[in-house]
Amino acid sequence: MADITLSAAIRSALVSSQRTTALTDVSRERVETGLRVNRPIDDASAFFLAQNLAGRAGEVLQVKDSIGQAATAIGGTLAGIDAISGITNQLKGIATAARGGSAETRAAATAQFDRLRGQVDALAADVNFGGVKLLASPAQSLTVDFNADGSSGLTIQGQPSDAASLGIGAAAVDFNNFATDADIDSAIAGLDGATATLRASAATLGSNAGLLNTRLDFTEELANTLTSGAGKLTLADLNEEAAKLVSLRLSGALGAIGLNIAAQSQRVVLQLF
Repeated sequence: MADITLSAAIRSALVSSQRTTALTDVSRERVETGLRVNRPIDDASAFFLAQNLAGRAGEVLQVKDSIGQAATAIGGTLAGIDAISGITNQLKGIATAARGGSAETRAAATAQFDRLRGQVDALAADVNFGGVKLLASPAQSLTVDFNADGSSGLTIQGQPSDAASLGIGAAAVDFNNFATDADIDSAIAGLDGATATLRASAATLGSNAGLLNTRLDFTEELANTLTSGAGKLTLADLNEEAAKLVSLRLSGALGAIGLNIAAQSQRVVLQLF
């Protein structure tokens, strides 16, 4: 089979058309993916550095999730303390109302006091995070990592807040069925001590919650910075690529016209012979 010989004009037009087609494919891919670097061959340095930054961002986001869950747990624990404080105030009201009362009034207050006292233990047992109970007795602790390798973190010690730990005695056993006002005063003194303990526990946990929220904000900002850094290495300027695509399509159309003109010129020359 004889070789096909192309004129210089046709060869030049074909090369230009092929180059335009290749550039069009590149721009089209960038517009479709939104990325300037889609594979190592596009820019090996930027590709692998972006992968590294994206990997670190993923690790940081996992840590962020852990911190967020811990912050939620502390929020739930503080809500539990608040509820127990409310019960403590109700117990104080029951005991105060029994002062100077009849034997029947004192007996009824004793039964009501001890029933409500049981709710303190129930609440303390119900407050937990992933099986970690921060208000029950014995109280457990919650450890939160602040980075992927666990070299930085916070251990939050639980605050036992059941009735016995708070010093809230049983009216029937510890305060002689509220038989005298002195027994009632002893119960109220214990409740005042419990209130003070709950306030101290809330202050301690609140401080930990503040630290967790600070670390949460920092970790989220760090993840955003890493993700943004990866994007700067690989993301395409869509406006620029769209403009290139329009320009290349126009160049392709003009190239096709040029190739057609070159071919016609060659046919005209051949016809002369």
